[in-house]
Amino acid sequence: MTQQQILQPYIGKWAWTLASGLFTIVLAVVAFYLPVIDWMPRGGLVGWLLFLAGMAELTFGWKRGLDVAGKAAVGAGLVTAAAGVLFIANPTAAYFPVANLVMAWLLLRGAWLLVMAFSGRAGRRVGAWLALSGAADVLLGVSLLAGLPIATAVNALFGPTREIVAQFALILAASFLVTGVSQVAIASLQRARSRAAD
Repeated sequence: MTQQQILQPYIGKWAWTLASGLFTIVLAVVAFYLPVIDWMPRGGLVGWLLFLAGMAELTFGWKRGLDVAGKAAVGAGLVTAAAGVLFIANPTAAYFPVANLVMAWLLLRGAWLLVMAFSGRAGRRVGAWLALSGAADVLLGVSLLAGLPIATAVNALFGPTREIVAQFALILAASFLVTGVSQVAIASLQRARSRAAD
């Protein structure tokens, strides 16, 4: 197999990966401002953020092809979009159902990305970016899990305070930001490979 045949799946597809990464970074900014957005019930807004991020990741994976990064993105995108659909179906969900589902989403998505990153079939650089994104999600999921007992007590006494909502929004924004940056880095690797093949 020639180098051109090996690199063919990456040629011309880096722009899709870059667009997905930049779009996900924009969603991270929206998630960061989630505590001050009052025009839509937060469960519904979280649902749309997750659904759009999932669709962007699915597009990245589909355009990437059947290599490890493509499979990782398709699996993570499906999990993310499915979590989003659950929220969209119940847009008035209270804080704790939302937090519990986001926690489960982070842990599941992170575990999937870590498994794909360390499967032995990912390239060293792409595998490192997948591992970074997966590890960030697992750590964010664990931090959300660790904060739930305190948040439960505060919520029982005072309702969902701005601090609890802000912490949740930061966790969601951080996940989107790391995912977006990872996709931009993978797009850069794809572009370099396509230029080398020209």
